Amino acid sequence: MFILMESPSKIDTMAVEQESAKKIDSKTFQGKIEFRDVWFRYPTRIEQWVFKGLNMTVYPNETVAVVGESGAGKSTFINLVMRFYDPESGSVLIDDIDVRDYNIHALRLQMGLVMQEPTLFDYPIKDNILYGAAEASNAQIQAAA
Repeated sequence: MFILMESPSKIDTMAVEQESAKKIDSKTFQGKIEFRDVWFRYPTRIEQWVFKGLNMTVYPNETVAVVGESGAGKSTFINLVMRFYDPESGSVLIDDIDVRDYNIHALRLQMGLVMQEPTLFDYPIKDNILYGAAEASNAQIQAAA
């Protein structure tokens, strides 16, 4: 366990060079997501490819459902967009810029993620909503619910 915890991550979110990485301008950010010939397998399962040459484009304001059986790559799709992992080959682009060129913090601030098994804290729903938006009005809480 300690060996795993002490292993350096290939994606260092604390790296100094992150300061010089491309920041996202929220005024011009469109959100077009493109996978170009993406090959990916998890480091713990190198014998099993999740994506083998995935090509896909999701355009801004387009609604897309990613469906499939367990292990088909639904969560992996998001993990690559949010840069929790990098593809073994190919590119994941947002607005025609490789996600590896973005400042990770700036990139992740532009996205909201609800995991497929969300955790609700043992409090009323209102308190759970306020956990993510402490200054929300009652009208905003109701709209979120």
